[in-house]
Amino acid sequence: MKNARTVLGLVGLAVLLPPVIADACGPDFGPAPRFSVVDNPDRPFSNYAAGRLGILRRTFDPPYLAFAFRSMMGIPTTADEQKHLVVGWTDAEGRYGPDPSWARDQWTAVRQEVVPAKDLPQVDANQLVYASNDAYIHGDAFLHAAVTARALAKEWKQRPALLKEWVGNQDNVFSKGCTLADPAPGIEESLTPREKTRRQAERDYQAAAMHLYCGKFDAAAEALQNIASTADSPYRVLAAYLVARTRVREALFLQPDDYYEVRKVDEASLARFTKAEEAIQKVLADPKLREVHGPARRLLSLVRLRLSPATWRCELFSRVLEKGTGSGLESELAGLSLGADAEGNAVTCPGLKPRAAELFEWLRFMSTPITEEPGAPEAPWPAKAYGTAVARWKKSGNQPWLVLALLSARADSPEVSTLLADAGTVPVESPAGMTLAWRSVQLLRERGQLAEARARLDAIPPEQVRDQLSTDNALREERLHLANGWDEALRNAAQFLVEESVLAPQQDGSAPMGLSAARATFLESHVPTRRLREWAALPSLTPELRRQLSWAVFARAAVVGDDAMLKAQATTLAETEPKARAELLAIVARPTAEERQFDARLLIMGLPVVSARLEPARDRLANASPKLDLTEDLSWYRNGWCVPGPKNLEDPLKTPLPFASQEERTDAAAEWKALNEAGSSVAFFSGVALDWAKAHPEDPRSPIALFRAVRSSKRGCGQNTPEAKKAFAYLHKQYGKTEWARKTPYVY
Repeated sequence: MKNARTVLGLVGLAVLLPPVIADACGPDFGPAPRFSVVDNPDRPFSNYAAGRLGILRRTFDPPYLAFAFRSMMGIPTTADEQKHLVVGWTDAEGRYGPDPSWARDQWTAVRQEVVPAKDLPQVDANQLVYASNDAYIHGDAFLHAAVTARALAKEWKQRPALLKEWVGNQDNVFSKGCTLADPAPGIEESLTPREKTRRQAERDYQAAAMHLYCGKFDAAAEALQNIASTADSPYRVLAAYLVARTRVREALFLQPDDYYEVRKVDEASLARFTKAEEAIQKVLADPKLREVHGPARRLLSLVRLRLSPATWRCELFSRVLEKGTGSGLESELAGLSLGADAEGNAVTCPGLKPRAAELFEWLRFMSTPITEEPGAPEAPWPAKAYGTAVARWKKSGNQPWLVLALLSARADSPEVSTLLADAGTVPVESPAGMTLAWRSVQLLRERGQLAEARARLDAIPPEQVRDQLSTDNALREERLHLANGWDEALRNAAQFLVEESVLAPQQDGSAPMGLSAARATFLESHVPTRRLREWAALPSLTPELRRQLSWAVFARAAVVGDDAMLKAQATTLAETEPKARAELLAIVARPTAEERQFDARLLIMGLPVVSARLEPARDRLANASPKLDLTEDLSWYRNGWCVPGPKNLEDPLKTPLPFASQEERTDAAAEWKALNEAGSSVAFFSGVALDWAKAHPEDPRSPIALFRAVRSSKRGCGQNTPEAKKAFAYLHKQYGKTEWARKTPYVY
């Protein structure tokens, strides 16, 4: 419609400022890297909003699971609804919540674009931030102003004085000014009737906005109602909606100081929220205002949640299944909750319509809280989940129940064969298809039906996982375990860092790769060094991960004493690491395996960036820059390597790769044992340095090794360790007059 762009730019209502996140100490590393989604779907959310759900997780927040139910039930989602879902989900999952700074910057840039700088007063950026935050001016207002400024710049191209006046008034709006500036003398002279009408419409709208941001709610509502009653105002429809929005803001802002207790509304607040609901219902009852019904439904959700939370929570299960609700769908989904009521009792919703009751029951079985400990297994399925899901699937044929049945099934559960056959008939591109295909592969593998599992996996088109990194990772996990050989397994060994690509994509646009803690442990214990070397050479690896793995292979060979791999990898690294080339080639040239091994260990003692372990997550060595300083010892970062936790030291060889030979399995187990017995880099370096110095007291490398061992304890895993103390004491006792002892005045 005529004013659709204007209206849709103003549908948000985030009435509280985002919380300030303060880091107590150390650098801000951002959220911990993840390799699978936990409580929200893959980004970009546009895929999920369009019905490409990927693999559903029980730990998804209820709004995402409810949307999945809706999609699997065939309820269409319009492009308008999808747009608002993406915006809402992005804000909800943002680290700092909704942030108007980007929109504010857009307004500032457009302001300078439409009016020459010499004609504009200078705006204090800090004051603009302070004033707009203090008045709770949100990003949509800045974006609307930017769009309007560009439109007026075209319409008033021959009237620069009008545009300058408008921008000045808008500056006052955003600076929490409470009155419009007086018109410049003679500004209306020679204006056409059309120009006079548009100028007055803009001034009226800006005046109403000033009242709103200055807390003059009655004046704002009256001014907006006058605009809504003006037939030729470009803001007529928008103003009708903003009357309701003003009353909602008034009710929210004027709550008592303890208004976070949303279930306890005093009489004055109750009256204001009731008045706000009446204004909203007036908008919703007018078919001529249909274009703002979506944002009005969002306001209604805010109000009803405070007026009648128990009733509204139950009503939402019906509302989120309605068609064509515009931006209201996102808000109503966001309000869904399976949590306890004010008295701590589980929410119950008797009397729901059949479809809403089905959603409620499905969510009860499907949803589970996130485990507090990262990597811990999910809570067990409710006792009746599988039986109920199978029965409901047989009776209704509704796909959400087939999804629930397969997810909750065990390999030996009754009727699994029938469920697998049913799942095979669901197209993988359908909303439920990917979850059913993935879980089918898992169950077939667990049942020993490897050929069927591979066939089901191979039938998934690659384009179906594009831009869905955690889904891709889950399928890579299955390909690793179903591989017919090392090449296939290693091509699927690395994982994409979920959500990292949104923040820092590769230069070619691909997502960064790494290893989860579980994957790193599995590969470390199942893959011998020579196969890790083959993995590092695969062209499919990102340059960052290849560099990390290449050094890990070299360091691992040095620690476990694999001379053949040590020489081969040193030669390879010499071609890609010019700063270490001389030392690497010198190692290769040493006449004996013992000399090569010690020189290699001495080298990695001086390279805190290098680790003999397969380091998970976002490692500091996963950096392809030639400027990376391998010798830098950094606080707050990994230096050397640590000993895995007790759980990771347990024998992991319970699921050997089926194609690995017995010799390869034996080698992998022996190397895993040697790595664990070596301990942390601090302990390992100290032991190596002491043993070499005692056996070769005249070797000039001996004090260097002791020095490097002691230095590694400064920021390595474990300070003031017995091993480092022994190395320190021996250095000063045997080599006290050397420069290496002078560089080491104390042990860390």
